[in-house]
Amino acid sequence: MTALLRVRNLSTSFATESGLARAVDDVSFDLEQGETLGLVGESGCGKTVTALSILRLIAEPPGQYGEESRIEYEGVNLLELSARDLREIRGAQIAMIFQEPMSSLNPVLTVGSQIVEAIRAHGSESRREATERAVELLTLVGIPEPGRQINDYPHQMSGGMQQRVMIAMALSCRPKILIADEPTTALDVTIQAQILDLLMDLKVRFGMSVLFITHDLGVLAGIADRVAVMYGGKIVEEGEVHAIFERPAHPYTQGLLRAVPHIDRPTAQLRGIPGAVPTATEWPSGCRFHPRCSQRIDRCSTETPPDITTETEHIARCWVATPAGKS
Repeated sequence: MTALLRVRNLSTSFATESGLARAVDDVSFDLEQGETLGLVGESGCGKTVTALSILRLIAEPPGQYGEESRIEYEGVNLLELSARDLREIRGAQIAMIFQEPMSSLNPVLTVGSQIVEAIRAHGSESRREATERAVELLTLVGIPEPGRQINDYPHQMSGGMQQRVMIAMALSCRPKILIADEPTTALDVTIQAQILDLLMDLKVRFGMSVLFITHDLGVLAGIADRVAVMYGGKIVEEGEVHAIFERPAHPYTQGLLRAVPHIDRPTAQLRGIPGAVPTATEWPSGCRFHPRCSQRIDRCSTETPPDITTETEHIARCWVATPAGKS
């Protein structure tokens, strides 16, 4: 099967006063039709830059893409499209929900006018037809009294309601791919669950593929088909969600899972990962996680690890990962 989205050798760098910041470095992955792929990692690992790169929302300069980078949507390399052709895809066929709805929504425009603008930018609807469609979308995402709240400004809504408006805007043109960049980070646990349920319901209803970005592996347990773990601008482990959760091979993935609270062990102490993500201008040599890794061996600090196929048939880029067929 041909993937709906194929990212190959994606590198995104930024010119800074401290040198070249390689925020995303040689990243490759596929997103299949109807699939939910989780992209997980700590802040500063390159997840959001990866998402923005897919939609070419990186300002050039100071940003720049690597010469071998390819972002293929239905066989077309988005990095080669003109700005006009890209606008036909961005928002209409590939849409994105950004991290902070309060900073993403225009505070001086009503939420309805912002949804109407998104609808009319990619369609031929009149303003009246677009307004009717906006009310339908607000109803779809669970906004109470949508006919009234369509005239509200963002500050008149709670964080959960703002996020629902962002989802409505993203779905206004029924995209084939939805990129959700930490859409539940600023919400309390109850609202988080509601937003996750809503996204998965709408994914099935519209037949979308979803790239779900988060720093919390626990969020992906019930919604993702596959997981790609990102650290230091690279994907360090990738595979089916059950394989990642049951037999994580990379020490970084293991550390992320140890930091997830368990409802059946409420008094258990959570274990953090010592240290912090290095800056993108000063990535360590060899495996980029080795300065923080308790399992490192000598070659970890000098040699870049290869792709290892593990016992559960997923990929880990780690010298200490156990290959398939070995114990």
